[in-house]
Amino acid sequence: MKMSPYHLAALAVVAIDGLNAVSIRGPYSSSPDYMYGGVLDSRGKHWIVKVPLNTHASTAIEAEAGLAPVLMERLRHGQLPFDIMRPAGFAPMETGRAIVYPRPLGKSIDFDDLSTDQAHELGRTLATIHQLEPTTITDAGMPGYDADMVRKRLLTELHDANAAGNIPAVLLRRWENAIENSQLWHFTPAVVHGDIASDNILWSEGHVSCVLGFGEAHVGDPAQDFASLMSGLDESLFDAIVESYRNSLNSSIDEYFFTRIVLLSEIALARWMMFGIRNQDPAIVREAEGMLDELAQDVASDPDLAPGPVWNVDSLEDGFVPEVADDLTFSSAPSAE
Repeated sequence: MKMSPYHLAALAVVAIDGLNAVSIRGPYSSSPDYMYGGVLDSRGKHWIVKVPLNTHASTAIEAEAGLAPVLMERLRHGQLPFDIMRPAGFAPMETGRAIVYPRPLGKSIDFDDLSTDQAHELGRTLATIHQLEPTTITDAGMPGYDADMVRKRLLTELHDANAAGNIPAVLLRRWENAIENSQLWHFTPAVVHGDIASDNILWSEGHVSCVLGFGEAHVGDPAQDFASLMSGLDESLFDAIVESYRNSLNSSIDEYFFTRIVLLSEIALARWMMFGIRNQDPAIVREAEGMLDELAQDVASDPDLAPGPVWNVDSLEDGFVPEVADDLTFSSAPSAE
């Protein structure tokens, strides 16, 4: 579905009673899940229109809108140092409802372009989210999973992906071994953002000014919010994020936190393949399968990445921060139940 900026502006007029749109404004962009556009009203107020492009995106928009009042309450009580989306109205569409909200302060920055100080700021932001009371999420109707539920859901997701697509056998064994190793899944469930991406983090004067995209929020494994960062960031930036994250927590991370980050960053390729299958996008499916094949070749050719009996990231002493991500090496360990 393709929409012009003027079409998006018209949705804002439908969503906000009495809004008199006078011009379109940026940002105007799109992703596989959403389209975004801006509109300026006659009083000089800048609005953002966010349009879901599929059922999953529509569900996420509704979830974020439902969570917003609870997060606003936390913001008023000083528990959040950043702003959030403030829903102002909705416009019906075939794919669900477009949401309209005042444009928040700040601009997104590609994570690869972060400075070390900004990476530290992102780590502190993640720690703030993860240390919210779990009832912040569950009281708004968002899901909560304990460690065993996270593991079982991940195994079901993996089997569904294997049934629907083409996961190389060496990866399937590798991932199943890790998921079935109960030692890896002893963690305290925490509030998880669920979609840590550069366009969901807005910056102003070097600080995180607003966090968007809470539609995937839940109580679960905090390692999930680091998976995309490990796979997509320069090592020094990732290490800076981890350093500030650990220093900002009121408790220690669990022993196998980094192991699960690696696991989830790899399984993200299977999730990308499933996204392509669900949306009948053969280009995405081919891309995901190519990345899966490349990872499978790396695993098959490197003894330290071999699939069995199970792989682990070397556990860390409390307080240790790796100088580079290479310090997190793989080693074999016996499977335990």
